[in-house]
Amino acid sequence: MYILPSNLLNLHMIEVYKNIDKYKDYFHSIRLHDSIFLFDLKLPSDWEVKNVLASSPGTTQIKINDESKTHILISFYCPFDAKSVQKLVTDVDLVIKWNKDREEKVNLLNMKKMELEKIFESNSIDSLRSINFDFNKTKGDINLDDKKPNLASEGT
Repeated sequence: MYILPSNLLNLHMIEVYKNIDKYKDYFHSIRLHDSIFLFDLKLPSDWEVKNVLASSPGTTQIKINDESKTHILISFYCPFDAKSVQKLVTDVDLVIKWNKDREEKVNLLNMKKMELEKIFESNSIDSLRSINFDFNKTKGDINLDDKKPNLASEGT
């Protein structure tokens, strides 16, 4: 059995810490069972996982271990090889990014609704009839079609 020198072991432990810290809000455990790598996360129960993963097919599988009204304990798992584990990490990042983006969109929508309510409450009906929404002057690309954009795209 080879024992790492303490300074090298400390470097490896710091790298492990940094990788776990990235998921600290959701991290539950990392396991290796036979030749299967398992990454367990505690996610909000309203998060979308299956459909996000379906948009990026690969070796990553999921198993829901426990559910409550507020959270699910879910295992993301794959074969224990570098390529599959890297794909799993990419998939987990994609799930987190997609759901955080969705949460931000809901928050922005609610803020815009409140802003509109204030405008409607504080103006006369005649002035409200003249309101126009001009998206041509908006910076960035806004999808004005009825079509939904892709469910998820690869994160950075």
